[in-house]
Amino acid sequence: MVSSRRRRFLQAGVPVGLTLASRPVMAWHCNTTSAWGSAVLRNGGASVQARAAAAVLTNTECWTINNWVTNSVRSAVSTSPPWSFVAAYWYGGKSLSYCKNNLTVAKVFPGGLKNVSSTAKVADLFAANAGSYATMMLVARLNTLFAGHNVAQCVVSSTGEDMLVKMASLGPNSFKPNNAGSTAAWTESDFRSYLYSNYLVS
Repeated sequence: MVSSRRRRFLQAGVPVGLTLASRPVMAWHCNTTSAWGSAVLRNGGASVQARAAAAVLTNTECWTINNWVTNSVRSAVSTSPPWSFVAAYWYGGKSLSYCKNNLTVAKVFPGGLKNVSSTAKVADLFAANAGSYATMMLVARLNTLFAGHNVAQCVVSSTGEDMLVKMASLGPNSFKPNNAGSTAAWTESDFRSYLYSNYLVS
């Protein structure tokens, strides 16, 4: 039965890997913004999709939003909770409550997070709305900073520019990935599609 279904998909010109929703091709893998912009947001054909698949960066396990909100361990990333990395990197190993009371948007995004106050506390934004634009961008940035596993490579362009920082500073409707084929600025929906589909946020 599976074999006949695959044949039907192939005859219809549909890549089999893209049809098996229960086993996502991109799970815990990540494309750069350029590869993703070309292949998915522009609804690229099979050859463009194949180039995006070839550009996938593997071993990109990240903490979930819930891990950041509750400071819980995700063993695929580390045996330590995520806020312990914030404490060690920025606050000399001080307590969780100290970190939550002091970590601001400006610390995570020195270049700014468009439409979000630079003085807002990260923990407060997480608690207020775990599904918000601000939470999504902050979690993605914190994951690229602290999750290891080559996660940061996902958002670094071929010229070495951190595209997540650029996304944050320009914001939706202004940001464009660094690829010649991309002409339309990404909307907030495009931001979400990229960050969630490439598992930088979940």
